Amino acid sequence: MGKVDFGFAVVGYIFKSGIEPNMVIFKNGFIAIFNTLLKGLFKENRVKHALQLFNKITEIGYTCDDFTYGTMVDRLCKSGNVDKAFKLFQDMEKGNRKPTIRMYTAIIGGLCKDNQIPKAQNLFEEMISKGVVPDVFTYTSIIRGVCSLGMWKVAESYLNKMMNSGVSPDIVTFSIMIDALCKDGRTDKAQTLFELMPTRSVSPDVVTYSCLIDGLCNSGQWEEATKLFNEMIGRGISPNVCTFSILIDAMCKEGMVKKAHELFDLMIERGVEPNTITYNALMDGYCLHNQMEEATKVLHSMVVRGSEPSVISFNILINGYCKAKKLDEAMHTFEDMHSKGLTRNAITYTSLIRGLCKVRRVATALELFKEMQARGPIPDVYTYNTLLDGLFKNGSYEEAMILFEKMDNDGLEANIVTYNIVINHVCKSNNVDEAKKLFDSLPSKNLKRDTETFTIMINGLLTEGLLQESEDLFAKMLDKGPTPNEVTYNTMFRGLLQNNKLDKAMQLRNEMVERDFSLDANNTSIIVDLHASDGLDSKLTGTFDKIISKCPREGIVTAVELDV
Repeated sequence: MGKVDFGFAVVGYIFKSGIEPNMVIFKNGFIAIFNTLLKGLFKENRVKHALQLFNKITEIGYTCDDFTYGTMVDRLCKSGNVDKAFKLFQDMEKGNRKPTIRMYTAIIGGLCKDNQIPKAQNLFEEMISKGVVPDVFTYTSIIRGVCSLGMWKVAESYLNKMMNSGVSPDIVTFSIMIDALCKDGRTDKAQTLFELMPTRSVSPDVVTYSCLIDGLCNSGQWEEATKLFNEMIGRGISPNVCTFSILIDAMCKEGMVKKAHELFDLMIERGVEPNTITYNALMDGYCLHNQMEEATKVLHSMVVRGSEPSVISFNILINGYCKAKKLDEAMHTFEDMHSKGLTRNAITYTSLIRGLCKVRRVATALELFKEMQARGPIPDVYTYNTLLDGLFKNGSYEEAMILFEKMDNDGLEANIVTYNIVINHVCKSNNVDEAKKLFDSLPSKNLKRDTETFTIMINGLLTEGLLQESEDLFAKMLDKGPTPNEVTYNTMFRGLLQNNKLDKAMQLRNEMVERDFSLDANNTSIIVDLHASDGLDSKLTGTFDKIISKCPREGIVTAVELDV
């Protein structure tokens, strides 16, 4: 018999003996037994039995103490029974028992974890109004809750209130705030708060440093992140696997795979074992730079050191092979996943389908798609979009349109990317009227037309010589949005040039300069041709001369090809 079951036996004996709950000599001893038993039940996750026992005790008439209620409220919250804990909390108040700071903190924390933030905030204010002073744990709980919703400004007000009331934030409070600020891209405020910590006699730990390093990396400040990393080591704080992984990932994304690998080696040298996330980041870095041999070596190293490659690991490798147009290797890796017992997901299939379409192996891509439909995983909207784009680009217009209709029949909602792909290729097939119908139908489908949708439609109209309609659509963008981007301006500029509307083209060019937009290589080429053929009005020659003088011989920017 376990200790908890023995405790039950003792309590059962007391019940059967008919001992009165008001026997003072016995009462305190019994409540102590009961409290111990309660803790044991919660420890074994026997929440139902704990509740039954508590209800039985109160039903008989035994008076529970603050420890009993505190245990019940705290453990119910931690076991995910927040609503039951809150009801018990309310029953206490109705019974004229004042909740303690521990109980308030437990309930506020539980409500926050259960995403009932407004309720937690109301309870926090109610607590203060009843004269219960929040401590560092209470403040930290409410700060964590509002931060989980990205409400760092509200969290900041709690932090200020906390410090103004003489409650000092601890390392957990600061780390939560710094992490929330970084997640919202406010690394400037996060750094200010980080610098405030020593003035409050709080030293940052590995978690605090990692949060700030992650924020700096995500905002492209990897040099600042590296300085912070070195400062951390200089202060004798050992980076953990999370810290190393964050920096390795950032360096890889910045194209510094060699430096990332050096950091990876330092990590192992310092006795920190890389995890799957670390290996995946390094593999992805090599794949992004078409260094597939090195990426494969990382996967091999991973296996040798005892880490199991995940589905994500193989997806990274497959995607890398596809981008490098090494489809045989990609297919081999795809089959290798199956032999290792890994479940290939929609991302795995979609990456391979995209790669196959790029090398014009559309039949194989369709076979994979049919395999997904037959065996799973179920193709998602990204898979459909990838195959749609591939079919259109490989000249399989009818098959693509059938697939587009099939999406609706299969109950899968097309997104704006789907329609951008279809409208673009319908325009390219000289069916601009059908493209206009699709474009006009989007608001009724609750799909917001984005900048790319408008740009595609403007290009389609211009291709058909419908300059006025394209100008109207461009004006609509300027008036109501979405905001035209560099591609939109270049598209419109090209249309005006090709329709010999040179005055309007130059007005648009001035707008582009104001917005710091560059002409693409196609437009530069048109201007040079116009200039060379003496097709310019004398008053425009000087202006075009200035444009040409600023253009490198190969064109000012890489040609922007309108292709989704």
